[in-house]
Amino acid sequence: MNRARIRGIDHFGLTIRSLHQATHDLRNALGAEVCYIEGPITEREPGWMAAKLGARGNCSLSVAAMNVRGTNLELFEYDGAERRSWDTPPGAAGSFFLIFQTPNPDRVIARLYNENATVRPIEHPINGYDVALPSGIHLAIQHRPAQRLIGAVALSRYDFATAQRELTSTLGFSKHEAITAFGATGYLFASDHGLPVAVLHGQSPSPRPANSDLGGHHVAFHADDVDKAVTSFRKTGGYVPLGEPETITDGPIAGDRWVYLNSPFGLQLEIINMPDGTLPYEKDAVALRTPIAIGAFS
Repeated sequence: MNRARIRGIDHFGLTIRSLHQATHDLRNALGAEVCYIEGPITEREPGWMAAKLGARGNCSLSVAAMNVRGTNLELFEYDGAERRSWDTPPGAAGSFFLIFQTPNPDRVIARLYNENATVRPIEHPINGYDVALPSGIHLAIQHRPAQRLIGAVALSRYDFATAQRELTSTLGFSKHEAITAFGATGYLFASDHGLPVAVLHGQSPSPRPANSDLGGHHVAFHADDVDKAVTSFRKTGGYVPLGEPETITDGPIAGDRWVYLNSPFGLQLEIINMPDGTLPYEKDAVALRTPIAIGAFS
């Protein structure tokens, strides 16, 4: 069942300290490529980013969109935002990280020796490495026969149970195999289109970061009609849109229609219609986003 009128996951968003460092780290560790960089984007009016993005205070925002082995990743760097004074460790409720499953984990680690990354070997339950890149991005590298990259969110026990129900009922996802990373356990969920997501029960409770906090994150779902999807979410109950949908009129992704929502399972969502194939950045881009119809499970 898909009561929300969404097709699948378009991208993951993550707030980091430095776009320069993060794009370097992901290029080096995973061969990622930059699709476009935008910003700084300034407040249209005082409080706009707080109201529309869930940021803290008045601030500006720069964005780098990357294609990381077929996974669309949107990196945010805020300037001037009020930030909390602690970080959520990977695997704790409220954290986001990447899982890279590969037959050759040592080959990835070899590229990180001179990069000031923190690497911890893991033997149980899956051989591999837990990695903290200098930019603060966390990566679980796991030995597996097939190669794939997975975005992972860790939730509290209550939110974990609610998320499983909402993903399979409201959002129309299927529940797949068990996943473990950074001490958190859960399951892989996937739609017929777009990207899979690992939803995990976090090791310990931690206040969820705001979008502008380091480690702040969101999961963006594609809808053929954003406005109808938002109406469906409102009827479902428990989903709170941050304002009304709007269409970007200039810049590298002019034509994108979007809105953020707070979900009943503690995860910030975005509903988006990114018209790949018609976006201005594509004309001179070295790398392109992965269109929704191509995703990992299609």
